[in-house]
Amino acid sequence: MAARMRSFNKVFVIALPRCATVSMWDALGRLGIRTAHLGKIYGEATAEHHNPQRLLRMYDQIRAGDFRLDILQDCDGLADYPACIFDVFTQLDREFPGSLFINVRRDDDIRRWLQSVERQFVGLQLLKEGDSATPEERKFMEAMRGFRQMTFGSTEFDAELYERAYRAYQDKVDAYFASRPSDLLTLHSVDDLGEVGFQALCAFLDCPIPDVDFPRQNSHSIRPAHAFHEALDAGRIRSQTGIEPRLPADPDLPAPAQPSPGGRNSC
Repeated sequence: MAARMRSFNKVFVIALPRCATVSMWDALGRLGIRTAHLGKIYGEATAEHHNPQRLLRMYDQIRAGDFRLDILQDCDGLADYPACIFDVFTQLDREFPGSLFINVRRDDDIRRWLQSVERQFVGLQLLKEGDSATPEERKFMEAMRGFRQMTFGSTEFDAELYERAYRAYQDKVDAYFASRPSDLLTLHSVDDLGEVGFQALCAFLDCPIPDVDFPRQNSHSIRPAHAFHEALDAGRIRSQTGIEPRLPADPDLPAPAQPSPGGRNSC
């Protein structure tokens, strides 16, 4: 952690999925704040951006009403699920008083956000619930679907429902922190993070700005996006957000990442 930094209990990145949660997890890590993204604690030497065992444990604890999450004994906070669920982070706020919260919004590019969510969520289901999925992957998807239900009111992607849930969530976040604005950092555009991300984050944390670029992490999205587009091109699925099938051998879509020895998918 930086030599000089604002004191806090935990840090929770409460931005919704596909709102730069991995990039913010990485940025906090570079400042010495080790949060967990979908159960993976910053600094762990794995290629994946999640840890299924820890995520499942968090899911079980939350369903049991236990918000003293085991993982928070080993790290400084959470990013993405389950911290982006309103009823969860408000309980974490009570369990860990003095914590700080970070929200990244995409109000100005809601259509792009919906397309990103559709590619990731549907692509992840194709990877982890297909014929070749392992029992561990299917259990992982049970937790992910449960968290989606808590966040958006549906385990399946629904563009209209998800947009309404996005807007309702932002309104509830604003209302919740209205009387304590110093506990919440809100960034309004993922596109501006490269320019102002560390400046805003370090002002919020009262720490020096590092002499590095703000991270832009998206490698975890390649395999789900590829699975989504393969199914779309083959006519097995239809897009709700206007994503069109690609021409053959589209050069703009990255090739699928090869599975790492320790895991097969990204999320």
